[in-house]
Order: sequence, then structure tokens, then C-alpha cells
Amino acid sequence: MRAFICAVLAGAAIIASSAAIADDSSASLAAGGIQFTKAPDIRMAREDLYLSPKQVRIRYEFTNDGGKDIDTLVAFPMPDIDQWNFYEEPIGTVGNDPINFMNFKVVADGHEVPVQVEQRAFVDNRDVTDVVKSVGLPVDVLVGGGIDKIDHLVPAKKKILEKVGIAEADAPDQEHPKWLVRTKFYWTQHFPAGKTIVIEHSYLPVTGQTFFSTEDLKPGKSAEGGGNSWQTDYCMDGGTLSAIRKLLAAPRPAGQDAGLLNIYSTGFILKTANNWKGGIGTLHLTVDKLKPTNIMSMCWAGDLKKTGPTTFESTLTNVQPKSDIKFVVLE
Repeated sequence: MRAFICAVLAGAAIIASSAAIADDSSASLAAGGIQFTKAPDIRMAREDLYLSPKQVRIRYEFTNDGGKDIDTLVAFPMPDIDQWNFYEEPIGTVGNDPINFMNFKVVADGHEVPVQVEQRAFVDNRDVTDVVKSVGLPVDVLVGGGIDKIDHLVPAKKKILEKVGIAEADAPDQEHPKWLVRTKFYWTQHFPAGKTIVIEHSYLPVTGQTFFSTEDLKPGKSAEGGGNSWQTDYCMDGGTLSAIRKLLAAPRPAGQDAGLLNIYSTGFILKTANNWKGGIGTLHLTVDKLKPTNIMSMCWAGDLKKTGPTTFESTLTNVQPKSDIKFVVLE
């Protein structure tokens, strides 16, 4: 796979947002596109994918190559949320809705589609949803004030959770949830025989944020959430690293920490496109770094060309993805 890297600094002034203390960082979670049960005659003729740290928009063209109309279940699975891991480490850029925390929306042939939702809690693949709900908690306690609710449960209800091994007391006023939350939206989609329909959806990506310093320029320095390096994981070449050094050295306004950048990591699960007949006929990718002064870096198996002050685009044909997409933006 060839790696293509973008690092663009436009204008003479280099502006970095204020960096706070390191424990203000948040974790990212990768989501992806819609999936369906089984419909071997349905082909993803085209996918137009727009990615930024703050918005994901996807426009699909699906063609039913068969001789009969097909009605099939289509689903959008959100990323799993580990309540234990993120109890004290916030996930990034989410809305306040405890179920639709990514503000997921879907439109088919110009009409908004009413979707159903399934949200369940699991511990070691054991469904514990009913137990969580029995004590008056939302399934996902990490958004919408749920942490406060579990911490302030009466002792008898905390004991119910602890007895079945799905929560643990850290302190008298802290109850640590131990379950995994799985959420998916789904609906029945009609695919007329021999015709192409357009399905669009959008959501807030769960973009993580942490801090990048001169220490992270050293070979092998760990990237957020793992033991690999930012440089390797996001294909930072010499030009990218030089631009980062320049940004790190730029003067800061009063009150901003010197020698620190915000680095935002965003992921998109692309490999699920292989569930459709033949993968993706044409994939048009747009990545937006949002500000001309920002630096963007990613690995990509194709030409990635600058098309605007903040955007980079690529078009591939006959795509059967072997890897997912992840990119970082530094400011």
C-alpha cells in the first residue's frame, strides 16, 4: 500500500488553539457506513464520503441488479462504548442524547427515513440490559448525565448491580459501571429491481483529542490509546514533521501553553463495504482539516490531492477495502 500524506500550512500567521492540561484529553471511536443483512443482488455503485473531525456525510448510490424488488433490513451500528474504560476518560464530540449520541440521520431518495434503535448492555457477551434498566439507569451512562445517576443510586440498587458483577464501588460516592454498550439504528429499505436509489446519512464522528509536543516527534513515541507511533500510524513524512515543528515553535498569545498542539484523531470503518456485492464501484473521498493553518496526516492507498484551502480529495474505482480510514488534524 502506498502512503500519501498531506501537511499544509497556509498563510504567514500560524494559529494554534489553546492547549489545556493533559488530562483534558478525550478518546476517539471509529464508526462506519450502513450495513444490511443479506442481499447478494444489491451493489454499491458509488460512495461519496466526506470526513472531518466534526462531521461525517455519506451519499450512496445502490443498484439492484436482480429481477425482483428487494426489501431488506439496513442497519447503522454505532461504535461499542466500554463504560468501564471511559468512566473517567471522556469520549470526544458527542451529543447529549443518551441513545443517538452521534446525531445519526438518514435520507433515502430525498425523504427522511424513520429509524428504529436497539441499545443493549453486555458483560462478557452476557446481555445485562434488563438489570441496568431495573435500577433506573440509562443503558449508556457516559452521556446525558448518566454518571451522576449511577453514582447517586441508593445503596440497595448499587448492590443489585454489584451482585451480578456489572458494577463496582470505587468509593462511597462512586459506582464504576462494567458493561459494554452496543447501539444500532435500523430500518427496512426498498430496492426496486433494475434501479438505483440514493441513500444519504450523516453523524458526528467521535473524534478524540489529546496533546502533541516535541516529545511526540521522537521515533517510536506512543500514539493515543496504543503502543504505536503517531508517525507510523498516520504516515507522517518529513514534510509533515517539519510543518509540525514549525507550528510547535510558533509564538502563542498570552494564556496559551507553549510547545503543545491539540491533535484530533478520527476514524471511519470502511471494510464493511465488502458486505455489499463487489465492494464499492466508485469511492470519492473528501477529507476536511477545517482550518487552512491546521496540519492533516493520514495513510491512503491512492492519490490524495489538495482541492481547497482545507480539503483533500481522492477517487478510486472497484474498491474492496482492506483497511479502515483514520486521520489526525493538528492545530
